[in-house]
Amino acid sequence: MYKLYRENDYQIMYYKFFSLHEYANFLTSELSNPKFSGYSSNEGDYAFCKTKTFEEAINLCTYGYYEDYKQFISLKIRLDRFLTLATKKSKAFNDYVGFAPNVKAYLEGNPLAMINKKKERYQKITIWFNSSCSADCTKEQIYVRGAITLSLIELLEKLGYSVDLHLIELSHNGKQFHFSDFLLKEEGERLNPGKLFFPMCHPSWIRRLNFRLIEVTPDVTDDWLNYGIPCNYNQIKEIVKPQDKDIIIPTIEELGIKGFDLLEDTKQVLDYIDQQGRSDFKIKEKVKVKSYDDTYNYVDNSYLTDDYALDDDEELPF
Repeated sequence: MYKLYRENDYQIMYYKFFSLHEYANFLTSELSNPKFSGYSSNEGDYAFCKTKTFEEAINLCTYGYYEDYKQFISLKIRLDRFLTLATKKSKAFNDYVGFAPNVKAYLEGNPLAMINKKKERYQKITIWFNSSCSADCTKEQIYVRGAITLSLIELLEKLGYSVDLHLIELSHNGKQFHFSDFLLKEEGERLNPGKLFFPMCHPSWIRRLNFRLIEVTPDVTDDWLNYGIPCNYNQIKEIVKPQDKDIIIPTIEELGIKGFDLLEDTKQVLDYIDQQGRSDFKIKEKVKVKSYDDTYNYVDNSYLTDDYALDDDEELPF
């Protein structure tokens, strides 16, 4: 679905897709916009896109990308061990019913002789993941941002939050914005890393498929020959209008991702999310420390150790 609308002083070219299959079909059937002469979706080389052709990227979108999937899962497991989430703790109180008796209150004849806790009702959180990235972003930076976000979703759901994922592309050229929205995970839907691996972690999602979407957009002109500038956090917030509990994953530069050390990049992302003003939980790293009996345990802390850096012979995929 496409529509052109205005928001304040902005002109927004908006697409909404409900599945990757629908998106792939649209890109292969839609004719190029004659007012736009760009053709980067086909002309991009392997070093830039990590696919040899536009057709190869379409196949990865339709059937999935599995070449580096085992490495991806291995890195995600490391992240899952690294992340923890601190929530507000419920205070115990005396009640008529509860999970344990209060012996002292019972002996005193107090009818409130049970210990109870208020059950926390976790709310829905929407993650707005802007897949747009600048031309000088490396494949490693793109990959790491996706892997961290998938681990974050899984962590939130393990703690009872209901999470949906909007994978968006938001870029601009002056006051004209290109906005595509993909609801790739609904609240209550089980996280499927295999489905999300290609759109969140592969350069061709932007550098072939999204470039093609810009090439067929009816209201794009040759002013967009640079294919736009990725929107920053404030621009995303102004256009998508997130709820208070939502999380925005903006540009790679804003997040501080370098693509050299997975867990150092993770710390940068967590610090950035914490700055968004979340009060009901705080995402933290778990640090491996040596205990008195020479075994290793994971404990919450505020610093990193070298135990988590990539080994000298260990590389990210691609």
